Amino acid sequence: MAETKNDFASSINFKHLRIFVQLRDSLGAQFERAMESVSTFFKEEKDYLYRKGEAKGEAKGEAKKNYIIVENLIVKLRLSDEQAAEVAEVEVEFVKKVRAELKITNTNKAL
Repeated sequence: MAETKNDFASSINFKHLRIFVQLRDSLGAQFERAMESVSTFFKEEKDYLYRKGEAKGEAKGEAKKNYIIVENLIVKLRLSDEQAAEVAEVEVEFVKKVRAELKITNTNKAL
């Protein structure tokens, strides 16, 4: 898809605007208004930084979910590290990290 000269100039302007926003937090509201005005041709879902942030958010959510699952397996079901790792489909090292943060010793032997 070929960009027109005007689209190219606009994309450069938006890159510059992003840089300024990062340099000055006070411009955040102005940037938000500017982005709303161009939303007819600029789709944030296609923006590289949007997709990168979305991927980071998904990874954080997955890690938090795994942590909660492992925590429940340790606390409520009193599974060993190996058992918890197998059930949660995570590495044993991750389970050991969760257990250390919970300060619970691994006293449960494999059944």
